[in-house]
Amino acid sequence: MKVALLCQEGVMASALTGIIDVLNVTNQVIQKDYYRWQIVSLEEKEVRSSQGLVFKTDCLLEALSSFDVLVIIGSQYQGDKQLWKECQRFAKYKKPLHEKLQEKSQTTLVAGCCGVAYAAALGLLEKQQFTASWWLEAFFNRYYPHLKLDTKPIYLCDQQLYTAGAAHSYMYVVLALVTEQIGRNVANQVANWLAIPEPQLRQTVFLMSSALEQHKDDALHSVQQHIKAHLKTPFTLKQLAALACLTERTLIRRFKSAIGMTPFEYVRLLRLEKTKEKLIYSNLRFDDIAVSVGYQDPQSLAKQFKRHFGKSVHEVRVNSSI
Repeated sequence: MKVALLCQEGVMASALTGIIDVLNVTNQVIQKDYYRWQIVSLEEKEVRSSQGLVFKTDCLLEALSSFDVLVIIGSQYQGDKQLWKECQRFAKYKKPLHEKLQEKSQTTLVAGCCGVAYAAALGLLEKQQFTASWWLEAFFNRYYPHLKLDTKPIYLCDQQLYTAGAAHSYMYVVLALVTEQIGRNVANQVANWLAIPEPQLRQTVFLMSSALEQHKDDALHSVQQHIKAHLKTPFTLKQLAALACLTERTLIRRFKSAIGMTPFEYVRLLRLEKTKEKLIYSNLRFDDIAVSVGYQDPQSLAKQFKRHFGKSVHEVRVNSSI
């Protein structure tokens, strides 16, 4: 099975070498060189990672001829503007890559982190559902709104398309590939050898509200700061829109464009984050915590907490006291 690892300047070194580790250990488990890989770049003979490590490439994309699996590895995220610039660079190779793919009966595509955005630029995500890092939701809403993105799963497999969230999700998506191509027993052995833990069910576990403030919409910043300062207060869409001097529809649209969620999805995230913080760092009763973050019904908060973090309120409090 020939695997092409496509990367460019600023690649996440751990993702590149980690994927190779999983493939190599798989070969050792089955005692056979089932996977063979080569590092491929767009134009460079050497690729420098975001940490400064230098990797020699085996060939350029234009010279790539024989491969069964194409893995598109992301570079370190440096903002939507830089990512879009990188996507435009990849887009120049859309036609020659599609010509290569048409010569093959079936090719498996694997992409993770910012590599999913590169796959979009290469026109490889047009008809299938896929996932990407949770913080790329706004990016895809802005530049690729027609694509079927679902940022909730850690990884997602749709036929021959395997996509994953942030950089270290590569472990799970490559194990899913091994499961499909060789078998679950082998994948489990590889996971054991590399001490790869069971994946979280959803990316919502990793959501951070602080990462959703890295935009340049001053009106939204003012709304976000108001919400954070008055988290106990009931909010209405009309009030929030008036605060930003926007219509309700425009406020929703601006939130979706800037941070990838609606105003009330953002409010819920802040309340859940604050709930977790108080469970860990305070001795307040849960009912009192619920009221302090704007919930009159503690049971409703408990259900949303479990759905979001994958752990119950009790589990989080008990683990924080160990």
